[in-house]
Amino acid sequence: MTTPVQTIQAIYDAFGRGDIPFILSQLDTNVVWEFEAPAVLSFGGIRRGTSETLGFFEGIAKDHDNPKLTITDIFADGDKVAAFGRYETDMKATGKHVSTPLAHFWTLSGGKVTRYVNYINTAAFVEASS
Repeated sequence: MTTPVQTIQAIYDAFGRGDIPFILSQLDTNVVWEFEAPAVLSFGGIRRGTSETLGFFEGIAKDHDNPKLTITDIFADGDKVAAFGRYETDMKATGKHVSTPLAHFWTLSGGKVTRYVNYINTAAFVEASS
């Protein structure tokens, strides 16, 4: 049986190789995908369900060039997982580089992700977008 940490690590590995279908397969159909951000950030927003969550990844693909996600620490307490690291990318519109620390909070049920919360420096993305 896969542990919550193994599930989340597999999702991060899939992100690194651009395997969005795998990521979506790990989500509950009613997942809540939260990334509160200014509207100028196309990958921001609170999404419900896997079809809306796809918009998060479409926003990244549209606006980010050469994204690099590095996870340094993952902790679990039952079906709750916290991950910390750094996200780096170049903004396609401006060529400006963004490097921000991040924290992710995941909740799983029955081996599927039911909630994801993303905390990053949104101001860095807004600044790099103009």
